[in-house]
This record gives sequence, structure tokens and C-alpha cells, in this order.
Amino acid sequence: MDSIGYEQEGRIGRVAAVVAAAGFSSRMGQFKPLLPWRRGTVIGAVAEGLAKGGASPVLVVTGHRGDEIGRGLAGGPAEVVFNADYGDGEMLRSYQVGIEALGTSELKILGALLALGDQPHIPVGVVRQIVERARAEPGAIVVPSYKRRRGHPVYLPAWAFCALLTLEAGQTLRDLMGKYHDAIVYETVDSDCVRRDMDVPAEYEALRSEFEWPDPETSGV
Repeated sequence: MDSIGYEQEGRIGRVAAVVAAAGFSSRMGQFKPLLPWRRGTVIGAVAEGLAKGGASPVLVVTGHRGDEIGRGLAGGPAEVVFNADYGDGEMLRSYQVGIEALGTSELKILGALLALGDQPHIPVGVVRQIVERARAEPGAIVVPSYKRRRGHPVYLPAWAFCALLTLEAGQTLRDLMGKYHDAIVYETVDSDCVRRDMDVPAEYEALRSEFEWPDPETSGV
């Protein structure tokens, strides 16, 4: 948790995180969420980084091999939500399932980071930077940017949750941001980490060599 404090957080609302991790990892050839990262797994590092960066609660939306992910995350900072429609291969649906779960919570939610399940390399400092911008401008859609190119995780304020939930199959988060482009603010970061993920083995190995062991608090900030 960052320096905001529980009492203030309870008053102004929490910045949650929803992690899309329901896919089949077909291009990787191995199941991405459970690949090794540091002393744990890729999905464990994603959840831990979001939590340490100030996101709470952190919801990991699972599908394929969801029970295995759930067992691996047990005792950690994340809660697991199951996407029964994961077979459709739509990342949007995972975000919708996560946002729907937040809607049933009694917690006051300011908004949510929409995160990718294959970005374990995002430094805690970068997450914190996005969270702090979201708290400073809670009504804005906050998009991390490196050299004027968009990345993840994207902060979606609570007022936009309904718009996300009404997107149809075949649409993406890009469609929502196109509709509300006037509400977007860009948070500039000093690393291309927000632009990169791991879809194939070469990308996984490249990210490991660059980001796996440096200090997660400061690397890439």
C-alpha cells in the first residue's frame, strides 16, 4: 500500500485492479500465467506488483486452467474471479467479468487499473505513478505513455464502468477510449515496459533478461 493511508482511502475510494488472465497462451506454447518469474510465477508477479503499487483489491480473472492459477495465488494479495466465457478468447469479456465483480463489492471503488496478465515486468514505481495520477484526476482515463505511445495498465474511472460493460463481442478497450478520448490523460513513463508483453517465447526470454531481477521498486521508472 502506498502512502495514502486506509482512512483516506476509505473516504475517497480505492483504485482496484482487474487482470485479464483467462486465455489459452496458444502462441507461447506454454501456459503464460504459470511460467517462472523471479521466485514465483508470471501471474504472481503481476498481482504482487499491482498490490505493492497501491491497487486494492486486485482481481485476477481466470478461465483456462483457472484452478491452477487460483491455487498458485492462494495466500497472496489477489482475489480470483472466473470468466465462464473464456473459450471465446475475448479479453474484453474478462475485464467485464472483473468490473461486474467489483460492482458486487461493498468497497468504495474510485476506478480500476485494467492490467494484462503477461506483464510481470511492470515496476512497482510505474504502477504507483499511474495510481497517483488517478487519485489526482479521479475522473480521467489515465493511460501510461512512452514516447507518445500508449501502454498498460490503463486506469478506468468508475463512471466509465457502465460503458465498458455495454461493449459488445468483437469490441475492445480501444473502442471505449475512442468514444471518451476527451477524458484521457497521458502519464509519461521513462521505460517501454508499459508497451511490452509476452506472446511468444522470444518475448518472454527478452523480458526476463531485462526486467526479471532488477529492483521492482525502481526499474523502469
